Amino acid sequence: MVTPSSLHDLRGERSADLTGAALERVKNVRPGVAVTLLLSADPRLLMASLNLQLRENLHWDAVEADGAWRVIVRHREDAAPADVLALLAADHKRIDGLLARALSLLNRGETGAAVPLLREFAAALKRHVGFEDGELAAGLGASRAAADEPPAVMLREHGEIGQQLLLVEEILATDPVDGSELAVYCAILSGTLAKHEYREEHSLFPLWRSALMRRGSDERADLLEKAVAALRGRDVSGAAAL
Repeated sequence: MVTPSSLHDLRGERSADLTGAALERVKNVRPGVAVTLLLSADPRLLMASLNLQLRENLHWDAVEADGAWRVIVRHREDAAPADVLALLAADHKRIDGLLARALSLLNRGETGAAVPLLREFAAALKRHVGFEDGELAAGLGASRAAADEPPAVMLREHGEIGQQLLLVEEILATDPVDGSELAVYCAILSGTLAKHEYREEHSLFPLWRSALMRRGSDERADLLEKAVAALRGRDVSGAAAL
């Protein structure tokens, strides 16, 4: 349930100060909390900029009336994903959260509690990377990109992430599991993921979003449906993925 939103009238802000003022109002938006902005101009560019700065955590609805714009800003978890890239950005956060919780347990010496979280994390990460490398990379031309372009960088970094994940899974397969060694490899992987996700969301996703907007609405909806199924470990027919 979303609580009634607080209202912030930014119509009097100077153009040079508007982005900073709006960011200050929306940066703490979280699930269940909404914010309403009153703006004097079309908010599309402003909201896109704010959303990019906040790792695509925002969802908004804008209505024009009486020469002003009323923009209701919510956390993306309170709304269906706008497109496949918003879904993937949300999945980044979910995967990061699993790893962070597991690392916290490992650092407290609670290896037994961390192991199932890490197995869930490993499965989720492989589904995520598999969808990006397969459905998106193939459909949006990553394989044709030059070596220094964002799509090719993504594919290369996915290979590095896969190698680091394999080390984590090898430790998880031992009995007993060495929690200290596992914590070291998880910390390394956490740092690698953070850098990769930032580059992906800020360099690659804008390119892919432009490519997606050139597709028809039915095709975009179909891709989103495939992504939802893939990230849940199911194919589009609902059968469990192998």
